[in-house]
Amino acid sequence: MNMELKEDDLMREFRKNFYHPNYLSKMNISTKQVDISAIIPTYNRCPFNRDSKNYKYNPLYVCIKALLLQKAPIKEIVIVDDASTDNTEGVVKDLKKEAYSTRGVDIIFIKNKERKGSSISRNIGAKQAKGKYLFFLDDDCIPTPYLSYISVLVMKKLEGIDKHFAALVLPAYNRSTYPVVAVSIEELSSTFLKNHLGANLKAFPIEYLKLKDKFLNKSLKILKPVQVYQTWGHFVIDRKKYLDVGGFPDFATWPNKAGEEQEFACRLIENSYSLYYLPGTKAASYHGLYGAKTGESLKGDDWLAEITNEKLSLTKFSKICDEGIRSGNRVNVEEFCYSRIIAIFCIVYKRNIKEAINWTKKSYQEFVENAEKKWFIMYPKDKIISRKRREKIWHNALEDGLNLLINTERDRVDKLSRLINSFKVRGRIEEERESRIKQILDMIYGE
Repeated sequence: MNMELKEDDLMREFRKNFYHPNYLSKMNISTKQVDISAIIPTYNRCPFNRDSKNYKYNPLYVCIKALLLQKAPIKEIVIVDDASTDNTEGVVKDLKKEAYSTRGVDIIFIKNKERKGSSISRNIGAKQAKGKYLFFLDDDCIPTPYLSYISVLVMKKLEGIDKHFAALVLPAYNRSTYPVVAVSIEELSSTFLKNHLGANLKAFPIEYLKLKDKFLNKSLKILKPVQVYQTWGHFVIDRKKYLDVGGFPDFATWPNKAGEEQEFACRLIENSYSLYYLPGTKAASYHGLYGAKTGESLKGDDWLAEITNEKLSLTKFSKICDEGIRSGNRVNVEEFCYSRIIAIFCIVYKRNIKEAINWTKKSYQEFVENAEKKWFIMYPKDKIISRKRREKIWHNALEDGLNLLINTERDRVDKLSRLINSFKVRGRIEEERESRIKQILDMIYGE
């Protein structure tokens, strides 16, 4: 079970100096460029124009600046603009020259002509990327300064330990610079198919609060990774392995494309790849939750203000994110619940029909009959009071999910049928050709 960390636990654990994002600045470590391509899908996350006093607080602007502040510079930043109608292109253009001249980092900008969703946008970016490793993050995530260095160090270590290793999942703390919840390692590593709502990859392993032997690298104080079964949208992966499983899926037809990341994790696992989660703070991101009006201000130290001499601040960024417009994959509470229902149903049904039936019954009880809080965790101020409305959302999601699965299966059967028929046609052509050749030979040698 999740447990809120007590204040004493927080003080004792997260005030230890090695948890500070800039802790490694005291160490003699390599700051050479690392072979990472950052992939950022974005949609309408630059509401402020150049004349605005908040121009530098456009979420995408702060995200890119944080990537340029990496102590070990990354190879490139690939921005895939999902048909934004705001100042996105101008913001990227302003930062492109600075990125290359000051850090030697290329910024590649790709704009979709029409909205395709974050997963297809990620695939577009991955195909353009040149790095050995791909770092996927949202456009309102602010990575800590040693994330790139630590990620590659841990990736290489895990590649030597586990030949099936593919992806390193990194924490992204919601309007916080440290985890505010602790869960057991067993829960942290639970599978999506087991609990259907996903493991809490923003949490801290509760066992690590007392565990002495908890470091993968004792000198740098890098915590041991935990094997998990989800990626969310904040992870580093070997590019070849990403492409090997076909990248992110494109099956989602619902508003916020929920579930695509769980589907991607299933693809990795079903292809015998393993995933690990790296807890802690030095290789984490602050997640602004832009447009989610939760009323939450920054929790933890404002390390961004510290390393930029107050030019940028997580404190101010938190306020701007809380006041922001709904954009990107941010949807209203009804769309959110509909998306969760259809996504979970489709993912589970494709793998275990019996479990999908059990989940259908359970979700009706939890969402429609009881309106349990866990269905509304992204929008704590919102709740669908009307049972009639909840019932309609639930029925629409399940009906749409069934139709999607039926149509998808029909398309697959049609493709397979066409392939089989093509072999039949090809076989007849070969047979006719062989018969004609035999006739010609008989005519020649028969004489």
